[in-house]
Amino acid sequence: MEENLPANAAVGNGAGVIDYERVLELALEIGVGILSCGGSVSRVETAVDRICRAYSAEEANVAAFPSMVIASVRTSDGHEHSYMKRVYSTSNNLALLEKYNQLSRDVCTEKYPVEKALKMCFEVSHSKPRNKWVTIVGSALVAGTYSIFFGGSLIDFVPAFIVAFVMAGINELLSTRSLNAYATTFILALLGGVLSVSLCKLFVICGLECHGSRVMIGTIMILVPGLLTTNAVRDMFTGDLMSGTFQLLNGVLITLVIAAGYGVAVLMLRSITDFIPYATRTGWQYYVYFLVSGTLGAASVCMFFNLKLKRLGWAVLASAITLGVYVGLSELFSKGDVFMPIFLSTLFAGLLSEVFARVIKMPATVVLVPAIIAYVPGSSLYYAVQAIVEGDMATATANGSVCLITLLALAVGICVATVLFRLIAPVKLRFYKKNKFAEMRRAAKYANKQTDNEQKKHSNKKDG
Repeated sequence: MEENLPANAAVGNGAGVIDYERVLELALEIGVGILSCGGSVSRVETAVDRICRAYSAEEANVAAFPSMVIASVRTSDGHEHSYMKRVYSTSNNLALLEKYNQLSRDVCTEKYPVEKALKMCFEVSHSKPRNKWVTIVGSALVAGTYSIFFGGSLIDFVPAFIVAFVMAGINELLSTRSLNAYATTFILALLGGVLSVSLCKLFVICGLECHGSRVMIGTIMILVPGLLTTNAVRDMFTGDLMSGTFQLLNGVLITLVIAAGYGVAVLMLRSITDFIPYATRTGWQYYVYFLVSGTLGAASVCMFFNLKLKRLGWAVLASAITLGVYVGLSELFSKGDVFMPIFLSTLFAGLLSEVFARVIKMPATVVLVPAIIAYVPGSSLYYAVQAIVEGDMATATANGSVCLITLLALAVGICVATVLFRLIAPVKLRFYKKNKFAEMRRAAKYANKQTDNEQKKHSNKKDG
């Protein structure tokens, strides 16, 4: 993969010379494709760097941000080329992410002519679009299963499914408008809160025991930026501090917008909102509900993120194993310890996803996100908002602390797993060394040239 082609290889425009403007265009088209589908910044930089080097670039420098990718290359003859491409929208499309990732590998391995590779990239970008109905149904299943996962009953599944179905449909409509992510999230959160309270009240009037709090927690799970936060933490601990910090701040702001939307909805409908205290399950019932609903929730998340069917089994397997590890750890540590069980199970999920990624050749994100999505603090976020609406600031602070501790445990677990694998395979360090060696060769070449010039001047003076 790292092997370079000769400078006269027929990979350019047909004239036997590499067109590095087109090489950069190819590299950034693939990089932006990865980024727009939910890939991490570090993956983008690695892919762009490898593609440039596959086409004999002596030195490559790449800087990827959530909104743009910039790259420059230096050729063996000393020429420099640069290219920049903006990212206007992002989505959680893991199937398309895997296609772009595989294309980047194929380009580096096979070293296609640039025009052929660009055509292949165009075909990937215009491949069959994701099935919107699968995404909508997947989001509805996510809300329904996690309403049960966080303490609800089978009856709570129905209103959560209906509300999330409507929210996902509205989201598809809003995606065609020029609204930013914060405005869209607030509208969906407000809509989800109003519909959850109203529909649950209707169920209660009809004689069915339905809990608005559990339903709202389930619908919150389709809005919480789990993939964004995961990528942000991984980027920060692979050296992309600026990009990671920006994405993490973006995730925090989206979480606050979600809280604001549901808070306004609960405040508007406070007179009919069902504030039933959280009832924990115990014994075998807890384990059955936890493992079954958590695993089904992970499968629903895979549908929601448009994961390929052949990858679904790996993601669900990782989720089931990780949930089993969490159950064992929660019994090992005290009931009030939130941090350690989530941290250790997230660490396990991170290591498992890295192993799966290398065994079956796919991005680790495809396995990691479904495996840890159950730990996203949707319930603590809701109960913090509920306590604020009721004016109980002590409870709000306690639930807010649980939410922050959970996020911290997730972040630290992902970080440690990433650092451990980077110690084994330090990808960016390898690229840094290659650039350093290229700089040393360039400096030596310049020094030799200066020496030759001095010798010529000395020779000319002697002859004169």
